Amino acid sequence: MDFFQAFNWFHLRLIRLAERRAKRKGIGSVTIANRPPKFQGNYLNWVVDRPDKTFRVFVVEPDQYEPSTHAPIFDAALNALVEWPTQLLDPFSTKQPTTGPEHFDLVTFPEAFLPAKRLLQVLSDAAQLPSLGCVHVGLRPCEDRHLFQVNELQELVKAVGDLPNVDSNDLVHFSDWLNVQNLGHYFNVGCLFTLDAKQKLRVCLHPKLVRSKWEVGALAENHMTEANLLTLVTLHPVDKLLKTVTVQPLLCSDALELTTDRGECGPLEAVNREAESLSKNPPDHIDIVSIATCTPQKEIRSEKGERHLAWHQEFKSSFVRAASSDALARHHYAAFVLSNFRTVTGNRPGGLSGAFLPVRLRDDKYDDFITISCYGRPNPQSENGWSPADEGYRTAIKWQSRGYLAYLERLKDRLDPTGRIFGFTVHRLPRDLSPWGGETGLIRCTQLIGENGIGPVRLVFSEEVGHA
Repeated sequence: MDFFQAFNWFHLRLIRLAERRAKRKGIGSVTIANRPPKFQGNYLNWVVDRPDKTFRVFVVEPDQYEPSTHAPIFDAALNALVEWPTQLLDPFSTKQPTTGPEHFDLVTFPEAFLPAKRLLQVLSDAAQLPSLGCVHVGLRPCEDRHLFQVNELQELVKAVGDLPNVDSNDLVHFSDWLNVQNLGHYFNVGCLFTLDAKQKLRVCLHPKLVRSKWEVGALAENHMTEANLLTLVTLHPVDKLLKTVTVQPLLCSDALELTTDRGECGPLEAVNREAESLSKNPPDHIDIVSIATCTPQKEIRSEKGERHLAWHQEFKSSFVRAASSDALARHHYAAFVLSNFRTVTGNRPGGLSGAFLPVRLRDDKYDDFITISCYGRPNPQSENGWSPADEGYRTAIKWQSRGYLAYLERLKDRLDPTGRIFGFTVHRLPRDLSPWGGETGLIRCTQLIGENGIGPVRLVFSEEVGHA
């Protein structure tokens, strides 16, 4: 062995000894071992009562973004959909309450809507109900702002967990994620809650992952921190003849393909690409994407001079990507449910509360408060696109459609009420539709109008149906 061979051998031995010493002390693997995960998971499973294969949904559209009115609107909307326990004049009476409103599976309210204190009161009251479908609502700490400080969220988690009849296990993943966040950060948070088949209150808190351009501020309390907690809830019917339903609750821009500070994707793509962060056995499909929004929309004029609202292209692009892109394979059969304010901050037009279904439009008759816009093509030689919303379903049904939007249009010949509720039933969830036959779509569409009442009940939602 010459000098150079001996030197190389000795140098290599020194390198190997240094590597072994670093491995024993943990040096060299620090960067990889301590690298924070891209996403954390909050996957919950709830056993619920479902009467059949249909899925009944209500979306609430308040007239204005005015935080002082949000709690009364929330109360009035739930009162219209839920039969609350009544105090009998005679405590020894055996008379039972009358049968309440019909069963619903989901009701969605807008983003940044319900004050946290009111949520705690509603959860306490809801524990006395015989049944309750899923309620999805955006939260706010107070009327002055909609972003939560970390300590405010920690107090909310503790207060919810201390309520009687609440399954506190549902809060563990959110709490674990929250406890490692910077105390100076501010988050936008929503809540999905229900009563399960054993009369236990199930509560899911979820943060917003994608900041909108309205949540960028010079002041800390006006600047939203982007979260990395993915949230899914799977509803397991007691009747095993029915399939499970997986719901993904989102807040507004979470549904859009926007850039993030961390350079990571949004929650739609992350659920597909980073599914292992949710569970060792994550669901292989998403049935319902519930989106609580607070976003301005565009306004257009038809050739007849009528004003119509038009969807932002980012939302429409998300619907098409979910139904067609391999990157969103778990969302190919997802129905999107959206709730928004009729007018947002600065009196800008909002609205367009409704649903997107990734199925062809049925040749059917729709109420005149509903606007239909389908995705497809008017003839075989055309490119795929969206049918003009101002031409309505009479034009849309002539298209070769792949999916369609159904949403509330502005009321004609009258002032907008305090709020409206759009109720509809998804006849069959798209995943249940056999390619050998059968149809799905929206059925039993109803509209509830909010009007000022008399006496202590100042706001009442009552059903109003107008036919085309």
